[in-house]
Amino acid sequence: MHLGLSQNELLISPLSPEEIFRRLEISVKPANFQSHTRFSKEDYEYLFNGKCSLKGFSISKVVSRPDNFLPRISGKVEGASNGSLISLRFSLFPSVKVFFSFWIFLMSMLSLSLYHQNNDLFSFLMPVVVLLVSYLVVRSRFQKALKKSRKELLRLIT
Repeated sequence: MHLGLSQNELLISPLSPEEIFRRLEISVKPANFQSHTRFSKEDYEYLFNGKCSLKGFSISKVVSRPDNFLPRISGKVEGASNGSLISLRFSLFPSVKVFFSFWIFLMSMLSLSLYHQNNDLFSFLMPVVVLLVSYLVVRSRFQKALKKSRKELLRLIT
């Protein structure tokens, strides 16, 4: 499911792959699936949560409160003649994708059910409108969170 809910990007950094991974190691706290309320003050000294290895990284921005629309950033770093090529993918977390897919299914079934019961266009369109508004909210919140996360990541690796 793409629909503006993920984004791919290729960056060129003047930094070597080794320097990029060094910076990531310093700034990425290994994910341990704790609730944000269990984080200690020291945990907020990190910019990102996740995992990082020489094969690539999968991270998300550290936040002080839950944010379901925060992008997961997956990346791979390759050496180039003047630095590094970094391929990035910003996407919603799988649990959010599953929930949104369930919401689409639920609203579609509701729309069809109401149409069959009442046999009018308004009954059919109302759940569709709710679904459209839900999509617009999810997309705008994801894009806003993506911009913040991207800005922090670029500051770190370029």
